[in-house]
Amino acid sequence: MYTKENLIFMDQALNQAKLALKKEEVPVGALIVDNMGNILSKAYNKTEKNKCQTGHAEVLAIQKACKKLKTWRLDNCSIYVSLEPCLMCLGLIQLSRIKALYFGAVSKEFGSGLQEALKHKLYKKDLLIVGGLKETESIDILRKFFMNLRKLRKVNCERKSRILRKGKKEIT
Repeated sequence: MYTKENLIFMDQALNQAKLALKKEEVPVGALIVDNMGNILSKAYNKTEKNKCQTGHAEVLAIQKACKKLKTWRLDNCSIYVSLEPCLMCLGLIQLSRIKALYFGAVSKEFGSGLQEALKHKLYKKDLLIVGGLKETESIDILRKFFMNLRKLRKVNCERKSRILRKGKKEIT
């Protein structure tokens, strides 16, 4: 079902997700490739850094590819994303006229519900969608991030609790 080339490109999207993980961003990476197999752009989530929801990996990758090609039309391009795109990103992918979307893990919470979302076609153009590419690796990176986040929240909660207990002792 997947070509060797698809797997190589998804590995590069996963490398972008790993960069996001190091930056304490939700680890999602994206890569845009033209029809000749040339990589046009790479990006990872920067919503925390940019303090804006438009910092999704897909949005940033599309912006870079458009700038490189000097057009908003990404006809005959494919996008590889480590996580199923949200509705905002799916809409942008369709509006950018990207021909194929390859993604790793399904996002039950924030995913676009691709089958339902695609009932509303933009430009009456079909978008090839292939999910589950390097799914295990995509899920593992996300699990690592959220496990670390839970640990950090627990530590912060315990720290606040100690401070509050210490404060009560000083008052009495």
